[in-house]
Amino acid sequence: MSEYIYDPYTTVHTKLAELVAEKTGEDPQFVSWLITVPPRKEYGDLSLPLMRFARKTGVKPDELYREITEAINKSGLDVSEVSLEGGYMNLKLDVPRMAEKLAGLIRKGWSVSLPRIDKPRRIVVEHTSANPIHPLHMGHARNTSIGDTLARLLRARGHIINTRFYIDDVGKQVAIAAYGFKILGVDPLSESRKLGMKPDHFVGWVYATTFSSIEAVDLKKQLNDAGNDEERSRLQEKLDGIMAALASLKERDPGSYFDKIFEHVTATHDNEAEIQRIMVRYEKGEEPEKSLIRGVVDAALEGFRESLSRIGVVFDDWDWESELVWSSRVGKIIQEAKNSRYYIKYKEADAIDIPKIIKELLQTDEEARKKIKLPRGWEIPPLILVRSDGTTLYTTRDMAYTLYKFEAFNADEVINVIGADQRLAQLQLRLALLGLGYRKEALNLIHYDYEMVRLPGIRMSGRRGRFVDMDSILDSLKIRAEEEVRKRNPDADAAWIGRVSEQIAVGALRFTLIRTSAPRPVVFDPEKVLNLEENTGPYLQYTHARACGIMKKHGSIDFESINYEACNESRRRNLLLMTMRYPMVAAKAADDMAPEDLATYLLKLADEFNSWYQVDPVIREPDVGARECKALIVDYFRQTMKHGLELLGVPAPERM
Repeated sequence: MSEYIYDPYTTVHTKLAELVAEKTGEDPQFVSWLITVPPRKEYGDLSLPLMRFARKTGVKPDELYREITEAINKSGLDVSEVSLEGGYMNLKLDVPRMAEKLAGLIRKGWSVSLPRIDKPRRIVVEHTSANPIHPLHMGHARNTSIGDTLARLLRARGHIINTRFYIDDVGKQVAIAAYGFKILGVDPLSESRKLGMKPDHFVGWVYATTFSSIEAVDLKKQLNDAGNDEERSRLQEKLDGIMAALASLKERDPGSYFDKIFEHVTATHDNEAEIQRIMVRYEKGEEPEKSLIRGVVDAALEGFRESLSRIGVVFDDWDWESELVWSSRVGKIIQEAKNSRYYIKYKEADAIDIPKIIKELLQTDEEARKKIKLPRGWEIPPLILVRSDGTTLYTTRDMAYTLYKFEAFNADEVINVIGADQRLAQLQLRLALLGLGYRKEALNLIHYDYEMVRLPGIRMSGRRGRFVDMDSILDSLKIRAEEEVRKRNPDADAAWIGRVSEQIAVGALRFTLIRTSAPRPVVFDPEKVLNLEENTGPYLQYTHARACGIMKKHGSIDFESINYEACNESRRRNLLLMTMRYPMVAAKAADDMAPEDLATYLLKLADEFNSWYQVDPVIREPDVGARECKALIVDYFRQTMKHGLELLGVPAPERM
C-alpha cells in the first residue's frame, strides 16, 4: 500500500475492503467500490452487498456476515455497530473516535489527499489542440476544462501524467490564414503588437476575412452560371449571408486590412490554387511557405498560452503536426498500410479496409471487442490515407501521432479529449492501428468525447468570425463579479477586487463546463453561472471563503479542549462524515474519469455545510469543548473544499 497517511474514514473504508476481500477472494479495489452509503441513515454509515459475495463464494450470508464481523472486531476498526439487513451488511462508525484521530493528524500538519492507486499507469492526456486560426472559443474552453481536470484527478490518484497539445498546422484552414497574411505582407506577431491586439484575435480576424472573401467570390461565379431561378435564389440567399458577415468583419477591421484582402481575392483568378500551393509546399517543408505558416501559427499559440494561463492550464509538451509529416513517421505509416493485407483503393485513393479489419480481427478478439465498441447501426467506411494531390488526411497523421505519444512518454494509456463529432474518425483510427498490428496502442487509446457548448441566442461560426471567444466570456464574467465583490467590500483595495473577481470568473467558467457530464451539451448562461447561492463554482468558492472567515475569527484550534463526543450531535456528525468521504469520492471520480461526480459531491457538501452553519454557529458557542469540536469540523471542511476545488481547476479565494 501507499506510504501516504489517510484520514480515519478512508482508513476504515480501505481496511474493510481488504478484510472482505480476504474472506471472499475478491480484488480489494473491486470490493472498495461496492462499499456505499446506505439509502436510509438508520441503517448506518457504510453498506456492503453481502449477498453478492455469498453467492459467489458458496457461503451462506449469515455465516459470511459472522466471519466478517469477527474480523472487524479483531481489527480495531472505528466501527461501533454492525447489522445485516436484506442481504446488506451495514456499519455504524465511531465518529468521536475518528474525530480524535483526525485532530491528531491535523495537529501534526497532515493535509487532505487521495488514496494512491497500487499500480500507477503512465498516461498521456492530449486536450484542447485547437486549430491555430482563431482564438479559443467556448467549445475549446470545455475541452480544456475537461482535459485539465482529468489530468489533475489522475495525477492526484498517483498516476504519472503527461499533458500534450497537438498543433494542427497542416491543412487547408491554416493555409487560408497564411494566404491572408501573404496578401497583407505583415508579420502576424509584430503587427498584432503594434495594434495592441491579442495575436490569436488578429489571426482569427484575418482568417475569417480571407475565407469569407474567397467564398463570396466563388458564390458570385456560381450565381452567374446558375441555370434556373430556384438555384439562383438559393445561391443569392447564401451570398447575402456571407456579405453580411463580411460587413461585420469590415466594421471590426483593426487597421486598414479589410479592403486589401477583399480586393486581392476579388482580382485573383484562382484563389484555391494558391491556397493549395501553400498547403502542398508546407507539407513538404519548403520555403517561403514554411516560414509564412510558422509565423501565423506562432502568433496564434502566443495568444492561446495567454488565455490558458488565465484558467490555470499548462502543457508538458506542444507537438507540431508538421514535424510528424516532415519526419519519416507519417510516411512509415502509409508504407505499412500499403504493405498490409488491409490495403485497398477506395474512391481512387489509398485506403485501409476498415470493414475487413472489423470482420477478421475485432469480431474474433474478445478483449478488443470490449474495448473498441462499435455503435449499433454504424457502418464504418474504409479509411482514406492520401488525397489524389499527395497530401495526407488528418486521421493518417493522427495515426502517426498516436504511436508517437505512446513512444515519447512510454505510455500505458493515451486519452484524447476530442469532440463527439470526431467519433467516427477516432474509431477508424483505433481500428486501423489494430489492423496494422499495433494492438496495444489500439486497445489503450481512449477517445474521451464531449458535446458542444451553446450560448443562448448566439449562432457561432469560426469561418465567418462569429464566435464567442473564451477571453471575452472571462472578461464579461469578471466585470459582473467586480460589481458584486465591490458591493460586499466597499473599502477593499482595487487590486484585490480585481484578483478575486478574476478568480470568480475562472471558477464560474470552469465549474460550469465540468459539472455536466461530457456526453451532454452545456448551455452556458452568463446570467446564471455567477450565482452565489447555489449550484455554481462561485457558490463553492463563497462557501470555502465563509469557512476561511470562520476560522480567521476563531483563531487556532485548542486541540486540548475538544470534546469529541460533541461531534456525535446529528448535524455535526452528518457534516463530518460527509466531509470525510471526500477522498474516496474523488478517487472514484478519477478512476471512472467522471469529474462531474466530484462536482456534484462538492455542491452537496457545500449545501450540508451552509445548512448546518445557519443553525449551529461556531463563534457564539458558549461551551468550549463543543466550540473547538465545531472548529475542527470547519477547518477540515475548509481543507477539503479547497482540495476539491483545486482538482477541478477552480481557484479557492479565502475572502470574497
